[in-house]
Amino acid sequence: MPHVMFTSALKTFFPNLKEEYVEADSIETLLSELEKKHQGIQGYLVDEKGQIREHVKFYIDDEPYNEKAHSVLPKSAQIHIIQAISGG
Repeated sequence: MPHVMFTSALKTFFPNLKEEYVEADSIETLLSELEKKHQGIQGYLVDEKGQIREHVKFYIDDEPYNEKAHSVLPKSAQIHIIQAISGG
């Protein structure tokens, strides 16, 4: 079961986020499962077309997410979901 980790920046918007194991074999399934636990997170991470938003990055086993290379998530995958932080 993939192990999902989140940056502290995401926890600002979703305070109940914590490292967790999620039963998922694709990013789409992962997002759907996360949405069940953390209402609103799917819309925060992907747009209405299902594309990952520009300010969000997914890393699968320390490699940037690539839809073709990661069409199926390994059961032992380590997934980091990172929100870019901008400042001024």
